[in-house]
Amino acid sequence: GHMWRLSGDSSASWSYITSIIQQAVYYINYVQFYAHGDMDMMEIGNGALTIQEQRTHFAAWCFLKSPILLGTDLSKLSTDQLAIIKNKELLAFSQDTTYGAAAKPYVSGFTYFSGTSTAGAHVFMINYNSTAGSMTVNFSAVPELQSKTSWKVHDMVSD
Repeated sequence: GHMWRLSGDSSASWSYITSIIQQAVYYINYVQFYAHGDMDMMEIGNGALTIQEQRTHFAAWCFLKSPILLGTDLSKLSTDQLAIIKNKELLAFSQDTTYGAAAKPYVSGFTYFSGTSTAGAHVFMINYNSTAGSMTVNFSAVPELQSKTSWKVHDMVSD
């Protein structure tokens, strides 16, 4: 397969994580089976990333279908950090054998993404702020949901 670096070496900082996510979007139409934008090594368990930032970090690498490369000592990860990297639903989206495309932004900006896997349609949201906030999804704006009249909502991270 083919993959291409999207940046220099990673760092365990929220500013790096958010910048590489936004940079990956510019190459999103090239991501497919055997073609992946390498967002670099994951920083789960490194630096001062909050648990929420680490969850977002892992989710973004999965839904953008970047190679999952962990750059940390696995024996030092907390139970919460291990739960992040073992998230079966996110890993299933990332490694789906039927759908190779990454989730794509469906409104302007890099906050709301949608994609398809064998499990169905998925919506991903990123809060780039350093504080918690509310976010709203308009299901009728999600391309994969426009032909549907009802939806099952499920949190892939917290459930």
